[in-house]
Amino acid sequence: MLEKVCARDFGALDRSVTAKTITIGMINDTTGVASSSFADGVGAAQARVALQNAEGGVDGRKLKLVVADSQSSPTTFQTAAEDLVQTKGVFGIAADSPFTFGGASYLTKTGIPVTGDTFDGPEWGTAANMFTYGPPTYTTYNGTSYGYNNVSELLKSVGARKVAVLAFGISPSATLSAKQLVAADSKLGLENCYENLSVPFGGVDFTADVLQMKSAGCDAAVGTFTAASNIALASALKNAGLHVKQFYYTSYAQSTLGSPAAEAALDGTYSEGLVAAGHTSSAAATRKFYSELKKYDPSYTGGLPDLGITNSWDATDVMIEGLKAAGPNPTQASFISKLRKVKNYTLDGLSASPVSFSYLTGHLPAKECVNAVELKGTKFVPVPSSGAATCGKLVAYSGG
Repeated sequence: MLEKVCARDFGALDRSVTAKTITIGMINDTTGVASSSFADGVGAAQARVALQNAEGGVDGRKLKLVVADSQSSPTTFQTAAEDLVQTKGVFGIAADSPFTFGGASYLTKTGIPVTGDTFDGPEWGTAANMFTYGPPTYTTYNGTSYGYNNVSELLKSVGARKVAVLAFGISPSATLSAKQLVAADSKLGLENCYENLSVPFGGVDFTADVLQMKSAGCDAAVGTFTAASNIALASALKNAGLHVKQFYYTSYAQSTLGSPAAEAALDGTYSEGLVAAGHTSSAAATRKFYSELKKYDPSYTGGLPDLGITNSWDATDVMIEGLKAAGPNPTQASFISKLRKVKNYTLDGLSASPVSFSYLTGHLPAKECVNAVELKGTKFVPVPSSGAATCGKLVAYSGG
């Protein structure tokens, strides 16, 4: 069911919008168990704001960014959201946290525009004030959710037959993603050999899981984890002598390449990443992104940006897109109504599939494309080698 909002329509009278500035907020997992994947996102959000300000801001107003720490907790996320709205008076919030669901209801009731990724829960596909730069695949519409089989297509293309799926139990989106993957696998002729959807958040002990995967004859595994858990599962598999195909959503990062232990554990594994090599439009957009990030984020010294960096940059970019759409006298109401009508948004070319924000009724695109990569030694290389995107079809899943 669509969650309506009561967006404030104060315009220039709202303290977040003055004649010269617009104040926006950001909530990040700067500390806590999720910080290994998200803490460096603060610098990326600040960089995207700095780039926009260097280009003149939005309609002549410079952007001010106020950052709050969720401490990797859903309850603290809500506390941070309340502080940003009630005390700091922000116009909207860019979220970079798998715990966004903790404050989503509050932010919807108060009509605060929120931008980010859909990986934390179903609210992105039902709340009118929340905007994700990808299809909300973790939302259930009348008993049915929709995912894409691009990961299943990738696994099948590299020879997988029997796939194990593991996910953090605390995350609604992680568990639903795993169930959708099982459904997508079965439609492509792959078998689900093992399933654990109750892994403790940040868990690093996978001894029992690996033993059961070995007993079941699994030849592939997918982990919906943060960085530390990716490395732990990959290490456990190698220590047990299991040579299985592996896909991790968050392993594409410079921190992986900067650690001999991580490189050794994740060598040969697959993930979604940005492709800078070659002559495709996505490669050109990626190189531009790297250049801008290096120019405006002092903490970024080069190399591959991880999930925290890319999500923060993208969430802030969507916030800026909404402010542009809202017009010269932006209000939260105009932001929400105007951005919902935007079609073919591409994150300045970084998105492999154009985004339309008119997804609240469950009408999702028929296909979704991602850039897949494989870690080979000390480098992530595109899969396929041409750098072409891996596309998947929309797959319906009925179940909780």
